[in-house]
Parts: sequence; structure tokens; C-alpha cells
Amino acid sequence: MITDLGYKIIARHNNSLTPKAGVRLLLALAGIVLVVGISFARIGAWLVLPFAGLEILAFAYAFHYIYLHSSDFESITIGNDSVVVEKRDYKEVTTTVFQRHWAQVSLREVASVGGVIGRNGLFIRSHGKEIEFGKHYMNDEQRALLARELKQKLKNID
Repeated sequence: MITDLGYKIIARHNNSLTPKAGVRLLLALAGIVLVVGISFARIGAWLVLPFAGLEILAFAYAFHYIYLHSSDFESITIGNDSVVVEKRDYKEVTTTVFQRHWAQVSLREVASVGGVIGRNGLFIRSHGKEIEFGKHYMNDEQRALLARELKQKLKNID
């Protein structure tokens, strides 16, 4: 008898920029923008300064948005009797549970809108519920590889 002790896969963004490094980069960009803006203001083009300020605000907002979403992820956990798909988007966490015996994995073409990376979507479904996995975190090749692996894991039922 083969006992399956579980399986978990987590998909997330590559967060190579730490918050501290992000602040440093933002300060460096703001410094460059201010030097250029003040230089133009000194030669008489003072209207450049308000736009330089708006540019700094836009950079600050972008870095803040990246920081807020740095811990977003999607995960699939396969236990003895269940398949749990968990998604975190900023503060919102959704959990969908499927019965392992009835869960089906499919890979099919989707329209390329809404941040989809690639053309294929990886779907898990059972009893009228369906959820897409890896929409923002994986490319087509990774989805195909994961679909094969998930199908194999779902076949190995005690």
C-alpha cells in the first residue's frame, strides 16, 4: 500500500527588490528628477518642477503598490482526500476545496486579457466549481509541466 503524505506547490512573484532597497532606489530616482527639474527651473523653465513632483509621486505610488503585493501567492495542496487551492491578493485570501477523487486538471487556451502570461490556462474543477491557477505567476511551459504533475498526483489515490 502506498501512502501519500501530501503535496504542495506555491506560485508567487520573483521579489528580488527588498523594501529597504526599494526606498533607496526611490530616493535615488527622486534625487535625479529633482536635480533635472531644478536645473530647468534655473534657466527659466519653472513649469518643469510641478511635473517633476508628479513624477516622484508616480514613482512612490508604483513602489508602494509593488510592496503591498509582494506577498501575493497561489498554492495547491493535495492531501489524502482534498485538493485545496489558496490565493492571496494583497489582504484578500480565498480558499477553494475540492474532493481529491473528483478533481480534474485541464489545460486549455484562454483569451490573453487581465494579466494572463501566455495563451494557456491551468484549471482545476469538480462538481461545477472551477478555478484557474498560476494566471499571473507562470508561463505556458510551466503550466503544462504542472498540469502533467498534478494529473499524476491525482491518479495516485490510496
